[in-house]
This record gives sequence, structure tokens and C-alpha cells, in this order.
Amino acid sequence: MRLVSGMPGLLLVLLGVCGTAAGADIAAAPLRDQFGNTDSLASHQGKVVVAIVVDVRRLSTIQRWGEELGKRHPDLHFLNVAEMPAEGRVDIARVNATVQKRVPATVPVLIDIERRWATGYGLDTAAPNLLVFDREGKLAGQVRGRFSAERAAGITAIIEALLAQ
Repeated sequence: MRLVSGMPGLLLVLLGVCGTAAGADIAAAPLRDQFGNTDSLASHQGKVVVAIVVDVRRLSTIQRWGEELGKRHPDLHFLNVAEMPAEGRVDIARVNATVQKRVPATVPVLIDIERRWATGYGLDTAAPNLLVFDREGKLAGQVRGRFSAERAAGITAIIEALLAQ
């Protein structure tokens, strides 16, 4: 089922199941963060998870989402995913250094060199994409864009419903 809100720039997609092989692959695939630690959606099984997926060059746009949603919902788990540009060769050491400069040291950011998240979920990562996953790892909601009260209200309703289950 899809729900398209009348608010400009807000699109919430409610899905019963992820339904794609790509989604299962993404959930299982571990990624490394800027500190060399690995994490994956599958490692958060049984938890409500918000994955914030954005181009590595736009990392500064994720912080407000994480702060606001984290304050409202302390039981929420986050995966911050930085997508690499599709063109060019990737120097992972340089990427890690850049990420460490752009986000606080307390915020791990998974580096997706192969663009699995963007490709698998059909995301345009020029702006942040928030993907909300239920406790079984199924995509339950999605919103794209910088933080705004309107976008936050829409995605918060989905998060609260999932946390209440």
C-alpha cells in the first residue's frame, strides 16, 4: 500500500514486506564504518531501525535527523549509510578521513562503496533518505529530504506505531 501525503516534498511509502531479493541482500551485507567497525541491518533484528542513506558529499544533512528522532525515540536504532559517487575510484582511507571530519565522533557512518542501498532501494542520495524498518527487517516507511517538522511528523507516526508493537 502507498500513502502519498498532501504535504509538499513528503512521500511516505508503507509496505507490508520488503519483497525484493535486493532488500534481503542489503540487510545481510555488513558494511564498515569510518572507524573500521562492521554493522548491518540484519544485526539489528528485533529492533526498529531507521537507516539514513545519503551521498558521502552530503553527510552534514543527516545529523539533525538523528538528533531529533533519537531524542523522541531512545529505543530507536540507527544505521547511517554514506553512498559513494557512482563515478571514479574510491580511496577508502581518504573517505574515512572525510567522514570523520564531517560528522561527530559518536556517529558511526557505514561506507557503501558498491552503492547497494541506493541501487537496491532506488534512492536518489542527493538528499537524505530515511528508511524505517520493522522488527523483522522489513521496510515499513520512507521519506526523502532534509529535516523539516512536516517530514518528521510523518515519519514519527510510522516509528511510534512500530515501537508500540
